[in-house]
Amino acid sequence: MKIIRADPSGFCPGVKGALNLACQALQEEGRVYTWGPLVHNEKVVATLEQAGAHIINDLTEVTPGALVIRAHGVGPQRLEEAVARGFKIYDGTCPRVKKVQELAQRLAATGEDVVLVGEREHPEVQGILDWAGKPLTVVATPDEVERLPALPGRVALLAQTTQTPENVEAVAAALRRRGVEVTLYDTLCFATTERQAAARKLARQVDVMIVVGSSQSANTRRLVQVCREEGVPTYLVGSAAELKREWLVGKEIVGVTAGASAPEEIIEEVCGRMSEEYRVEEKMAERTGPVTPDAAAAPEPASLPEAEKNDQASSAEAPTKSTESVEDLYAKSFLTLHEGQVVTGKVVRVDSDGVLVDVGYKSEGVIPLAELSNKPFVSPDEVVQVGQEVKVTVLKVDAEGNNLVLSKRRADQEETWQELKRHYEEGSPVEGQVLEVVKGGLIVFVGLRAFMPASQVGLRYEADLSPYVGQTLKAKIIEIEPQRRRVILSHRAVLEEEKAAKREALWAELEEGQVRHGRVTKLTDFGAFVDLGGAEGLIHISELSWSRVRHPSEVVHEGDEVDVKVLRLDRERGRISLGLKQVRPDPWTEIRQNFPVGTIHEGVVTNILNFGAFVKLADGIEGLVHISQLAPRHVGHPSEVVQIGQRVKVKVLDINEDERRISLSIKQVPPELQPVTQPQEEVASPAPGPEGASPAETAGENGDATQA
Repeated sequence: MKIIRADPSGFCPGVKGALNLACQALQEEGRVYTWGPLVHNEKVVATLEQAGAHIINDLTEVTPGALVIRAHGVGPQRLEEAVARGFKIYDGTCPRVKKVQELAQRLAATGEDVVLVGEREHPEVQGILDWAGKPLTVVATPDEVERLPALPGRVALLAQTTQTPENVEAVAAALRRRGVEVTLYDTLCFATTERQAAARKLARQVDVMIVVGSSQSANTRRLVQVCREEGVPTYLVGSAAELKREWLVGKEIVGVTAGASAPEEIIEEVCGRMSEEYRVEEKMAERTGPVTPDAAAAPEPASLPEAEKNDQASSAEAPTKSTESVEDLYAKSFLTLHEGQVVTGKVVRVDSDGVLVDVGYKSEGVIPLAELSNKPFVSPDEVVQVGQEVKVTVLKVDAEGNNLVLSKRRADQEETWQELKRHYEEGSPVEGQVLEVVKGGLIVFVGLRAFMPASQVGLRYEADLSPYVGQTLKAKIIEIEPQRRRVILSHRAVLEEEKAAKREALWAELEEGQVRHGRVTKLTDFGAFVDLGGAEGLIHISELSWSRVRHPSEVVHEGDEVDVKVLRLDRERGRISLGLKQVRPDPWTEIRQNFPVGTIHEGVVTNILNFGAFVKLADGIEGLVHISQLAPRHVGHPSEVVQIGQRVKVKVLDINEDERRISLSIKQVPPELQPVTQPQEEVASPAPGPEGASPAETAGENGDATQA
C-alpha cells in the first residue's frame, strides 16, 4: 500500500500564528486566557490547557490577564470591553480574516448592501457581522438565495475565508439570476483554497482518502466534501485511534490530507498507524491468505504462534517509537533563525498588507511592503508572485515562532552589493534603469538606488535630463562605499570607451581620398565638424561649396547626414580634414562649354568693391565686372550703377581656368536686354577678389581699385 499526502495540508498560517502567540503569552504573562478554543483539535486544546492557557467565553467570569484572540477574530465591542476590564490583548486574528472584517465595516459604512457567504453560527462569521455594525444577509448555499425575500438591485458579495470558490461563484450566479448586480470581492484564504485544490487533485489519483482533523472545523468538513465530490471513499479521523482497518483492505493507494486544525504530529501518527496496519495485514495474508472485510479483525494473541505474537508485540510497540521519532524529527525540521540571517523561502500569499513567505520555520514570515523592494512599485505582485522562491533577510524573530519579520529588499541589497563590488573591481559596466531626475543628476536603479552626476551622463553637458527617465543605461561604477550605501555611476565613461574603440577602428580604415558618410555635429564661423562614426573631422568653410560661402549654415545644418571626402590625415595630432564640395560636380570643368567667351548670361550681383562688382552666374561660378565695364560713361563707384542682389545681363569677356577667373562686362550688353527688376535684399560682406584675395589685399589705402 502506498500512502500519499496532499501538499499543503495541516495547520494554516492563521492557526500557526494564533498558537505561537499563545505560547508567547504563556512565557510572558502569569495568567493566560483564550477567547474560545484556538483550534478545533481536542488534543492541542488540552495541551494548551495543561500549559496554563484557559478557554473563556465570558470576560466577567475571570480575573483580567492576557487574552489571546483566536484566528477567527472577534468583534470590536468585545476587544474594547476586554481592554476596559484590564485584559492585555494578544491578537491572533488571521490577517485574511482581518481584511474581511475591515472590508465589511467599510462597505457597510458607505451604505452598501452586503451579502456574506458563510455559516451564520461560525465564530469567524459572527466576528465579521460585529465589525460591519449593521445586519448583513448571510447565506450558506445557492438554495438559500432562492428563499430570500426581495433583494436590492445591487450587492457587494463577501465570503467566509474557508468557503470554496465553487460555492461562492454558485451563490453569485444565484443572485444574478434574481436580477441582482453583484460586485464580488476576493476574501477567500489562499491557504484554504490551495489545500482544497490539492486534496481534490489527490482524490482523483487514490483508492481512498483519509482526512485528518476535527468534525467541528468548517474547513475540515469542506475537505471531506471536496474529496467525496470526486467519487472516492473518504473518512474523517481526529486521531490514529479512529482509523478502521476495513477502510484500507484491498486499497493500493491511500491519500491523506488534513484540515487547518490538524497538528503535524497527529498527521504523522495517522500515516504511521496506517503503515503498521498494512504490515500486520501483509503478515496475516502470508499465513492465512487474503483478508476479507468480514475477517479483518485481529485474532486473540493466545491463538497466534509464538513468532506471530512477537511480530504483533513489535507492531504494538512500533507506533510509540514511531511517534517519538516523528516528534523529534518534527521539532528538528524547523530552521534555527537569527536576525540578519539570509534564507530562501516560498511566497504563499501576496496582498496589499504584505507578502507571506514560508521559510521552513514554525510560522510563515511577513515581508512588509516597505521591505519588499528598493525599486518603486505600485502593487506587490509586480515584485513577487505566489509560489516564487525568494531570498529574504530575517529582521525580527523569537524562539516561539511569533513575529517573524523578513526583508526581500535587504537580501537583494546584500546580493547586489557583492555584484556591484565585483563590477567595480573588474571595471565592467552595469545596467540600470533611470528612475528620476534629482538636483545635480539622475537616480539609477542597479539593484539599489545609485547616483549619476549630470556631468557623467553624456559626452557633453545636458541641461535637461528628463528624456533619460525610464531609459536603461550602461554605466561604470566610479565610486562605491558600502558602509555609506553610496554608489556613483558614469554613463559617460562607457560612451567614451565605446567612442575610443570606434575611433581606433575608424583610424585603421581611414585613407586620404576616401568618401565617408557622417553627421554634422557642430557649426563654427570657420567650418563644420562632421562625426564619421568614432572621430570628428573638419570641413573648412572654403571646402563646403564651389561658391563663395559667408557662413557654413548657408550649406549645412547640425544633424545633417552628408557624404564627405577625406582630404588630409594628421595621425600624430588626430586631425581629419574633409571636403564637401569635392563630392559634388566642379562647375569649372565645363566652364567654356556653359559660358563661352562672347556670350551673354544673366546673373546676380553678390558683392561690390571699389574696383568693380562680382556677379554670380551659377553655383560656384562668379565673375568680376570691372568698374570700367559697368557703363559707357565714367563711374566713380560701382554702387552708382548696380546694387547687391540686382539681376543683370553680362557678357563673358575672358576665362582663365587655371586661376578660376572669369571677366564680365555690363556696358557691352545692349541696354534693352537688361532685366527690369527690384534688387533682392541681401546682407553684403567683404568678398575675395578675382584671385581669392581679400579686399584689403586688392584695394589701396586711398580706396582706389587695383587689378591684377
